[in-house]
Amino acid sequence: MFQHNENKERIDTILLVDDKVENLFALEKLLQKDGRKFLKATSGKAALKLAYNNEIALILLDVQMPEMNGFEVANMLKSNPRTSGISIVFVTAISKEEKYVLKGYEKGAIDYLFKPLDVEVTKAKVSTYLRLFQQQKELEEKNVILENLASLVDNSMDITCIFQVKNFRIIEVNNTFKTILGYDPENVIGSSLIEYFNQDDLVETKKIVKDELRRKSEIFVFENRVKCIDGSEKWMRWKIIIKNGKCFANASDITIRKQTERKLSENLTYLVKMNKELAEAKRLAEESVKVKQDFMANMSHEIRTPMNAIIGFTNLLLKSELSAEQKKFLENIKDSGENLIVIINDILDFSKIEAGKLTIENSEFNLDKLLDVLYEMFKHKAEEKSISFSIEKDDQLPSFFMGDSVRINQVLMNLLSNSLKFTSEGHVKVKLKKLGEKENQVNIEFRVEDTGIGIDEEKQKTIFESFTQAQSDTTRKYGGTGLGLTIVKKLVNLMNGEVSLVSELDKGSAFVFNIPLTVSSTKKEVIAEPDEKVEVGRLNILLAEDNELNQILAKRVLNNFGFDVEIAENGKIAVEMFKEKDYDIILMDIMMPEMDGLEATRIIRKEMNPPKCNIPILAMTAFIFTDEDDNKYLSSGMNDYILKPFNPDKLYNKIADLVNN
Repeated sequence: MFQHNENKERIDTILLVDDKVENLFALEKLLQKDGRKFLKATSGKAALKLAYNNEIALILLDVQMPEMNGFEVANMLKSNPRTSGISIVFVTAISKEEKYVLKGYEKGAIDYLFKPLDVEVTKAKVSTYLRLFQQQKELEEKNVILENLASLVDNSMDITCIFQVKNFRIIEVNNTFKTILGYDPENVIGSSLIEYFNQDDLVETKKIVKDELRRKSEIFVFENRVKCIDGSEKWMRWKIIIKNGKCFANASDITIRKQTERKLSENLTYLVKMNKELAEAKRLAEESVKVKQDFMANMSHEIRTPMNAIIGFTNLLLKSELSAEQKKFLENIKDSGENLIVIINDILDFSKIEAGKLTIENSEFNLDKLLDVLYEMFKHKAEEKSISFSIEKDDQLPSFFMGDSVRINQVLMNLLSNSLKFTSEGHVKVKLKKLGEKENQVNIEFRVEDTGIGIDEEKQKTIFESFTQAQSDTTRKYGGTGLGLTIVKKLVNLMNGEVSLVSELDKGSAFVFNIPLTVSSTKKEVIAEPDEKVEVGRLNILLAEDNELNQILAKRVLNNFGFDVEIAENGKIAVEMFKEKDYDIILMDIMMPEMDGLEATRIIRKEMNPPKCNIPILAMTAFIFTDEDDNKYLSSGMNDYILKPFNPDKLYNKIADLVNN
C-alpha cells in the first residue's frame, strides 16, 4: 500500500511563558532559528490556552509569576491528556537548592535553566529537546502508519494467537508467529506460550496476567521479551482479551521502539551528565574570574596607596626652594611614578574590558575643547624631542556631539603616547575628517600619524593582540606593557567603530580609527574655565584615613588650601568624631580597619538626623576595579570619589563643588 507524503519542513512550536515581556522577546531573539515558531504568554492562564489549542514542541516556563506560578501551570498541563506529553523546561532565578529543583521535576519538568541564562547552554538544551520531540513525533507517525496497515490486513502484521488461561497452552496461532519469531505455527500449537518468553521477564509476566485475572479484567496489555528461533530476542507488546476461559492475544513487535527509547534514555543520561560537567566548569570559571578580580582590586590598592604618598610628597617638594639638580631628581621621581600609574591603569582597564565591566557613556561633549586639551597635554613632550606636533580638524565637522568623550580621549592619548615615544625626529599629526553622515549621525575618522620607527609588516598582524609589541627589544628600549593598542582596539569596538594600521619600517606609522557619533542638538557651552579656582573660604574638614603617610600628605595639601583638618584613623572613629562636632565635608578612605568607609557612610546617612546626615562625603580610594560597578561608592551614600594618587587641583575642585551645592 502506498501513501502520499508531503515533503515539507517541520515547524517546531516553542511556547515562552514569562510575566515580563522583555524576557519573552529576549528569549525569542536568543533562540530564533529556521524551523521554529514562537508563541508567547505573560500569564499562566494565557499559557494554558495556547497549549490546549496548539501543538507545542517545548515550553520554557518561568517559575515566579503572579496569579499562577510556573509549578501550578506545569501541574495543570500534566494533568490534562492533551498536554501531558509536552516537555517543560523551567526558567528561573530562584534558589538552585535541591528541594526547589526536585519540586520542579515532581511537577513534570524535564530540566531547569537558571537566570542569568548561559547563552550557549540554553541554545544547546533547547536544540536537544527539540530533536527529542522530533524523534518522538517521527516515532508516533511510524506507529500510526503501522497500526493503520495492521487494521487493513486484519492484524496480519501482528502475532495473533489463542491460549488457555490456566496453562498458557497455545490453541491457535497465525503465520506471523513464524514471520516475526521464526517458529512454524504447526510446531507451536500445543506448546506453552511461556516457553517463548525471556526467563528474566517470566515472573513479572505471570504476575501481570494473574493480577488481571484476579481483577476479572477482560482486556489488558503488557510488554516483554520473546525468544526467536535463532536465539535473538524481540520486544513484544501483548494485548490480551479474555473470553470464556480463553485468552485472545495480539502481539506487536515493538523492538524498534524499545531500542529508540533506550537510545533516548542514554542520550538523556549523557545530557544530564554533560549538564553537571558544564555547571561545574561554569562554577570553576566564575570562581577563577572572582579570584582574578579580587587580585586586581588588591593590586590596585596596594600599589596606588604608596604611589599616592610618593607623588604627593614629590609635588609638595617641587613647590619648595630647590637647587636645579634637586628639582631635576624630583621631576624624574614624579615622571617615574606617573609612568607606573599609566601602566597600572592599562592593566586595570584591560581587566575591566575582559570582564565585561567597562561601559560606554553617552553624554554631550565639545570635540574642539577635547582636542585643545589634548594638544596642550602633548605639545611640551613634542617640544622636548624637537618634533612637529599638530591637530587638524575638518571644517565640516561640528563641535558638539553625544558620546563618551573620556574613552575617545583615552584612545587618542594612547595613540599619541605611542607615536611620541617611538618618534625621534619629524612629526606627529592628528587629523579628523568626516567620512559620511546619515540623519543626525556622523562617521568620523581619527588619524594619528608619525615619522617614527614604523612596524614590520609581519608584526602588524599581531600588534593589536594582548601583551604584544612590534620588536623583541621594544620593551627593553621603550618600556610599556604591550596593552595600549589592545585597549585602543577594544574601546573602539565598544564604541561601534573600527581601527586599522598603515606602517612602513623605519618610515613611520598611521593608526586610523572611525566611530559614529550623534550630533548634539543642545550645544551647551561650559561657562566656567577649567582652571578657574572657586573660592570656598576656610573649611573645617574631617579626614578618615588609616595610612600615616597619606594622613600627613592629605593634611599638608589641605592646609595649603587654607583648610582646617582633623584626622580619624578609621571609619568607626570618624563616625564618633562627627557625632561630637560639625564639619563642612568628610574625606573618606574606603579600606580601613574596624570599619571601612562604605559602612561609615551608611551609618551617617541612615542613623543621623538632618542636617548632619546630609554632609558632603568625598571618597578617597585606591580601588578602581572590583566585582561591583564603580558607582558602588555613590550607592552607599557618598557624593563623589577621587582616585589615589590624587591631583591636588582636582581634589580642591571636587571639594568646592560639593560644599557649594
